[in-house]
Amino acid sequence: MRMRAAIAMVSAAAAAVFGTVPAAARSADTPPETYSYLVLTRPDGAAGAVLAEAVVRRAGGTVVQAYGRIGVVVAHGGPGFAAAVRGRPGVARVGATRTVPVRAAERSGGPAADPAEAAQWNLAMVHAYEAQRITEGAPDVVVAVADTGVDDRHPDLAPNFDAALSADCSTGRPIQADAAWRAPRSDHGTHVAGTIAAVRNGTGVVGVAPGVRIAALRIGDADVMFHGEASVCGFVWLAEHADRGLRIANHSYYNDPWWLLCPDDEDQAVIHEAVRRAAAYAAERGVLSIAAAGNADYDLAHKTVDSYSPDDAADRPARPRPVTDACRMLPAELPGVVTVAAVGADGRRAGYSNTGLGVVDLAGPGGGAGGEGVLSTAREGGWAHKAGTSMAAPAVSGVAALIASAHPAWGPAAITARLYATATRLPCAAPCTASGEIDSFHGHGLVDAFHAVRPGE
Repeated sequence: MRMRAAIAMVSAAAAAVFGTVPAAARSADTPPETYSYLVLTRPDGAAGAVLAEAVVRRAGGTVVQAYGRIGVVVAHGGPGFAAAVRGRPGVARVGATRTVPVRAAERSGGPAADPAEAAQWNLAMVHAYEAQRITEGAPDVVVAVADTGVDDRHPDLAPNFDAALSADCSTGRPIQADAAWRAPRSDHGTHVAGTIAAVRNGTGVVGVAPGVRIAALRIGDADVMFHGEASVCGFVWLAEHADRGLRIANHSYYNDPWWLLCPDDEDQAVIHEAVRRAAAYAAERGVLSIAAAGNADYDLAHKTVDSYSPDDAADRPARPRPVTDACRMLPAELPGVVTVAAVGADGRRAGYSNTGLGVVDLAGPGGGAGGEGVLSTAREGGWAHKAGTSMAAPAVSGVAALIASAHPAWGPAAITARLYATATRLPCAAPCTASGEIDSFHGHGLVDAFHAVRPGE
């Protein structure tokens, strides 16, 4: 099915590009009087702190610092902030630390805030601002956005964009002439790129890793279809340019026309094997690939039916077919790929997000069905909110880029281990299932940029 479903409908129809556009960007002004508060979280460990931070942001406050291990959040907010958060999920108590407003110089929002940072709840959720006090990322680290293409002319992306490492792979062979990597129709890849590395420049938004560079690998064709040959081209491009700094790649799509590729069909088996070989080549050359889990509210660890394939003929609807766990969604279910599910601004699993014990590796902020999407770069030099696992994966890619910047000698395995070891465990209530340190909704947990780059962690 080729429509790009609204977020409220993604559970009924999967889309190869894992994101939607529920609302245009809005600016947020700092309250004229800002007070400092301490929020004590309920005794749920780090998970309680995540819920409390979400409550702080929903009340219009700013998380200055979260100390999850002791259940304390430092927050700034207006005069009515305490009343707005008291008794809310995750909040045990809240109190002001002074009787007068904080001075303008003390107001928090991370280093040198860009105008729209106040609306970037997703960066606060993964503690990107705290991490950026340690490192904003190194310019010799390049993150490839394998997607619909990237508009390198956007003011928040142009300073960090690397045209020499960008290409259009949508036909199965790399093309660089005439800025072919730009997206002809969709700004999905542009939005993903902004979450990863929008530059800190006094304009618009900021990425998780604003100091690294971005390269565009256009995988989606003119019809926004992501075919196997395009993925093969993209992974090989990554492998053959890894020695020039391409260390992380974000893949927020699935391969058309088969939502699930099954080994009992020769065509599908060949696609799977070709993409697997190309992805393994990239990994061997030192590239860590991170992929969106998808938006079908589907348990990828217990497959029974594929209702979305094939999706490449407008006059021929998809035909539901029985499938088994031998079938795979690519690239999310490739060996060595870090697969990312989504949570909403409340810190809970987004209802559209795919799940799967042993399939989902991490969770990231993707926005919820209520319209609270992730704010990032968009078409024509603008900014917009989108929601989906497509928006969650680039948060993880940005954190991976910060790790790669802090540890230049680390390869994919070491970066992955760091992501897993420093993630925040979240509550796993039925139908979520757990096994050891992982669960079916969040994998190892919610990615945490600060703990990932903090020395000695």
